[in-house]
Amino acid sequence: MAPSVLLLSAAIAAASLVAPGAAAAAQPVSCMSKTALAGQRCGAASGPLVATMVPSTHHPKINANWPLEVSATLKGKPAHASAQYEFLLGYTVVSTQYVRGNKHFMFLGQFSDKLVFPPDSKGEPLTLQVVVADAGHTVKLDWAITPGTE
Repeated sequence: MAPSVLLLSAAIAAASLVAPGAAAAAQPVSCMSKTALAGQRCGAASGPLVATMVPSTHHPKINANWPLEVSATLKGKPAHASAQYEFLLGYTVVSTQYVRGNKHFMFLGQFSDKLVFPPDSKGEPLTLQVVVADAGHTVKLDWAITPGTE
């Protein structure tokens, strides 16, 4: 049975990513790096678009909210970007989910979401891929998860 994911409501954060006059942040650690830790920011870049996320764990609980924060900047300023989720089993996309169920979800700078993993996803070694796009650039943030194994 292919794993599926239910998404609960997302809350758009109002905070800005970079304070006016602040220096640009250092490049974030890759989300697939062995140094990427749950609860810490990881990310990637495509040209001037830099996207980061803060996943809470590699082992989300079944039928429980799993918090996720995503941020994006374009040329150092909060990006007006789109986002969606892809779930991979190996290298195959097995599910595409939209933030807040909105196929055309857009955000400015950052957003928070809570994902819920159903019982049929228990023990499946998945990769959550958060796809962020703006100004012709696309960043894919990959995070290995295995629901219900902690």
